[in-house]
Amino acid sequence: MTSIKNSRAPYFLRLCTCPPTIPDVGQVIFLIADFGVYPEVPVSPEELNRARQMQSVKARNAFLAGRRLVRYSLSQWLSLNPSDLSIRVSPEGVPYFEGESMPLFSISHSSELVMIAFSRNPVGADLERERPLDMVSLADRFFSNDEALFIREKNDLGIFFRLWTCREAAIKADGRGMAKLLTSTNVRLEEECVASAEVGGGAWKVAHLMIDQFYHAAIAGRQLPSLIHWCDLR
Repeated sequence: MTSIKNSRAPYFLRLCTCPPTIPDVGQVIFLIADFGVYPEVPVSPEELNRARQMQSVKARNAFLAGRRLVRYSLSQWLSLNPSDLSIRVSPEGVPYFEGESMPLFSISHSSELVMIAFSRNPVGADLERERPLDMVSLADRFFSNDEALFIREKNDLGIFFRLWTCREAAIKADGRGMAKLLTSTNVRLEEECVASAEVGGGAWKVAHLMIDQFYHAAIAGRQLPSLIHWCDLR
C-alpha cells in the first residue's frame, strides 16, 4: 500500500482506489504504477518502433509502461479503444493527444515506477527515487546560484531531491525543452508540500509529495490544483 510521507498531507490531495473521470478544470489526476501495468493495452507501431530503438531494457519498459497507462486511462474516460487514440510528440519532445478538448499529460519514471499527471491545463510531472549522490557538485553544475547556495547551506539529500523534482516538473510544464530552460530556472521551497518556480520568465506553482519514504513526486502548473486525485495502481 502506498504511504504518503509528508508530515502534513496537502489539503488538495485526495486518495482514490481507481482513476476517476477525466479531470475538471483546475484539477489533476495523478497515477503511479509499476512497469507491468496493463500489459494487454496496445501501443502504436510508432511507439513500438521507438521502444525497439532503445538500447536499455529498463528505458524501453519505462517508455511502454507510460504509453500503456496513458492510453488505458483516456480510453476508459472517453469509451474509446486504446489503439484509436492518437499521441503526437512536439518538436521539443513533449507528448500530447491529438484533438480538441483532450487533456494534457506529463509522464515521468524512476527506478521501477511510472507516474502520469493529467490536467486540463499545462502540467509537468517528475518522479525521482532518493539515492546517494554528490548533491553539491550537481547543484553547482545544473542549479541556479541561489539554489546551489541553498543546497550547500542545508546539506540535506532530501531537500536536494525535493528541489530537483520541483525544477524538472516546472520545466516540463513549460514545454520549451530542458536544454533551453535548465539554466533559466529558479525554485523557491515554501510550505512542506509547495514550491514556486520561475522558468524562462514564467511563473509556476509546484506540489511535492514523498511516496513510500524514498520517492519524490512533483506536479507543476500555473496555479496549485484545487484537487489532486491520487491513484496507486501497483
